[in-house]
Amino acid sequence: MPATPLTTEVLAALRRIGCPVTTTDLLRLLNRGRATPLISDQVYRAADALRVRGSVRSLRTTANKRIRYWEYVAESPACTCRAQDTS
Repeated sequence: MPATPLTTEVLAALRRIGCPVTTTDLLRLLNRGRATPLISDQVYRAADALRVRGSVRSLRTTANKRIRYWEYVAESPACTCRAQDTS
């Protein structure tokens, strides 16, 4: 499956951020300076497509399983944020 402009943008943002973020936080970051704002479903679908490709990891905390975090997958130190991998 080819990358779309949005999946490329989401991947670049997650790589820059360097730590797990929620879909809402990612949406806010991507909407800065954007003429036509994205909606959360667009960002979620792009992040989920990246998860399927193995470029991003989906995490949930034990405290609130409804909130999903996204993290760029790279050879880096293990996450210490108490989130659990749900990929």
